[in-house]
Amino acid sequence: MTTNQRGCLVGLGLLIFAAVVCVTIPFIALPGAGAAAAIPVIQVPGEILVYHWKPLGIDLGEDFNLINTMTSLFLVDIIVLVIAVLGWRVSNGWRKKVPTSRFQTLLELIAGGLYGFVRNTAGNKNARSIFPLVATIFLFLLFANWMSIIPGIESVGKFHCAHPGTNGYQATKISDNFLGVEVYQLRNTQPLFGGDPVNLDMEHACAEATAKGEVVSEEGAAVEGEQAATAGNPLEEHRFHITPFFRPAATDLNLTIALALISFTFIQIYGFKEQGLNYLQKFIPVRSLGNLSKKPLGAIDLIVGPLEFISELSKIVSLSFRLFGNIFAGGILIAVMLFLLGTGLPIIFYALELIVGLAQALVFAVLTLVFVAQAMEGHHGDEEHHEEHA
Repeated sequence: MTTNQRGCLVGLGLLIFAAVVCVTIPFIALPGAGAAAAIPVIQVPGEILVYHWKPLGIDLGEDFNLINTMTSLFLVDIIVLVIAVLGWRVSNGWRKKVPTSRFQTLLELIAGGLYGFVRNTAGNKNARSIFPLVATIFLFLLFANWMSIIPGIESVGKFHCAHPGTNGYQATKISDNFLGVEVYQLRNTQPLFGGDPVNLDMEHACAEATAKGEVVSEEGAAVEGEQAATAGNPLEEHRFHITPFFRPAATDLNLTIALALISFTFIQIYGFKEQGLNYLQKFIPVRSLGNLSKKPLGAIDLIVGPLEFISELSKIVSLSFRLFGNIFAGGILIAVMLFLLGTGLPIIFYALELIVGLAQALVFAVLTLVFVAQAMEGHHGDEEHHEEHA
């Protein structure tokens, strides 16, 4: 047998194996276990976990709710702070110049690379003041974007009756007491099934049934409590939903806009810090208007000024929507591939999401760096410098 023939046989065997796995598991094995892949639910806003949430007992109003992108935000904040504290400890308060651990070596490698890039872009004079902003944005977004590949994210959450206008599923009880809570799993025996539509009456009936003691059995059938006879609605007729505890923070437009506003604010702060009131010359060309007798073409700045102002505001839109669009689309891609292929091949898209998450964190940090460096440069600085000397 020739090499080409062996290669064809191996390739054919791998193709048959992949086809068997991708067909047998999602369309035979999983439906038989009551865990068939359902049609993905795509929702742009973050889902509410706790209505009228009172953090630390502080009432912030009836409209203040805890959503799952907020829990992801808190988790990422903790991760970044823990890394900073551990880095401070292993480096003896940043005084240990020679790394003695792999963790410190890795931190110095990342920080050194970022600082070198900031120095080459903004110059030695401004690198030290800009670096903390750029590094913090990069590390925060890196871990926030990579949350989508962690098992359990967007699949483990709060079990409740399906809300009106959504689709719900029957449920199976897995455990009575797992870490002090009851554990349920949505039950689906039909491949490519999108769930049953739920209306307001169905939600009320489900809420009343669960409040009166009905639970879901291990087989997915109804088990009636002491007062279940008066409910008139066996639990197997009710439909349930799971709101994930965690959802990647950057899939919430509120976060990306807030981060873009923070970046925009620091751009203006650095601009005023370096140039003072002269920073406003690119928006309101007072100097050019006062020099029209010598340079009539300076009147063009009357048109350029408003355009500069619009360009400055557009940074908020470009930064926020670019990050939101890429991360949200990545989450949809993974959900669709898991739905279509079931197992095996979606690993490729998880690897792709790693690259995209890193790229988007780097892009946001680099754009912030470039915008800050541009703001710190004088508007027509060289020309004005020569005019002052003249």
